[in-house]
Amino acid sequence: MKKINLAILAALLLSANATAAIEVDGRQARNMDDVQSLGVIYINHNFATESEATEAINAEADARDARYYHVMLTREPGSNGNMHVSADIYR
Repeated sequence: MKKINLAILAALLLSANATAAIEVDGRQARNMDDVQSLGVIYINHNFATESEATEAINAEADARDARYYHVMLTREPGSNGNMHVSADIYR
């Protein structure tokens, strides 16, 4: 029984460290008082879809140990509709 409890505890601890950053909307980002801003991340690749851009930001936020991120998509003039993406990240 002790081995099972230890295995469950170890699995819980490992899964807690592997959590992905959570995307928040603008209203939630403005109302988060208990978090620390880590700054803004920019990805200057061209993305064809919003979901590709969001996946890239999520991966970068995870790499910087952010718990939350707020995506801001921008379209560059003359970029044929491709997106350059930035996001505020928080811990």
